[in-house]
Amino acid sequence: MDQNLRVFCSTIIAIFLEASPFLFLGSLLSALVELYLPEDKIQRVLPKGRLLGLAYGLFAGMLIPTCECGVVSIVRRFLKRGVPPHVAITYMLSAPVINPLVLAATYVAFQGNIWMVLGRVSLVAACAVSLGWATSGINPALLLRQKEEDSFFVHTPSACGDSIEPGASDTGFGPGLASGCYSPGRQDVGLTQVFVRTASEFLDMGKYVILGGIVVASLKISLSQDVLLLFQENVFLSVGALMLLAILVSVCSEADAFVAAAFSTFPAAARLSFVAIGPMVDLKLIFMYAAVFKKRVVLALVLVPSAVVYLLSILLGMILR
Repeated sequence: MDQNLRVFCSTIIAIFLEASPFLFLGSLLSALVELYLPEDKIQRVLPKGRLLGLAYGLFAGMLIPTCECGVVSIVRRFLKRGVPPHVAITYMLSAPVINPLVLAATYVAFQGNIWMVLGRVSLVAACAVSLGWATSGINPALLLRQKEEDSFFVHTPSACGDSIEPGASDTGFGPGLASGCYSPGRQDVGLTQVFVRTASEFLDMGKYVILGGIVVASLKISLSQDVLLLFQENVFLSVGALMLLAILVSVCSEADAFVAAAFSTFPAAARLSFVAIGPMVDLKLIFMYAAVFKKRVVLALVLVPSAVVYLLSILLGMILR
């Protein structure tokens, strides 16, 4: 077998095998939370103050872990029920990263480098709290699109396993649409549904992990040493390149650290920017944001995290040089 082909295949297989246990556990946890956790229990424990609300939203992912695929659906429902925006928006941006599974995956992917874990949490927390604070005091209804029932996100079966079930109760997505991302309070949930949702999530997110592996492997065998050296020496280029790659590839938060770790020749700041921006801004999230929120909110959800992650990663990269 050709050496380049061997490197290409082994890189993809290694990334997928390392990431798949965390991807499976994340899919299982997401399915259990979405199917069994009643929404009203969460709302009953919401704090009243702004600062406490931000803290609650920031660390709620430790108790209610979910991937970025499902969190938009959950937050949409919260806002429609009157949950304060500073809590909901902070939770939406932070939960896919600040949860036990993703933190453990990041720790393993970067071979026990606790600074990468803390750096990832810090960058995501800065973005989540900034946007949460900016939306505090706003009527939740003012953030949402007025005609959500006409949106692609609502009517199209999603990556989380949404399905149209005849006779299903109204879950907020329109008559007859049972959300695979969040179906609180259902009494007919069984193990079969849990396994189906888990498998659907795993298979759907697994293809993004493979895509990420293909990109990494392709770069390994195609980029010349001179190009790699340019990225190694220029933190501005390396951070921007990996942030753009994270947005385009859209790897889920349970597995993206393994993709980032494979870019071993890139600066740590660039790899950190990859794992920070992806769970908050990627292609699939942009479409979901556009289907649920008003245009100004979508712009803020895309531009603020991108600017904050880029600037803080650059600052970090310059400090570490």
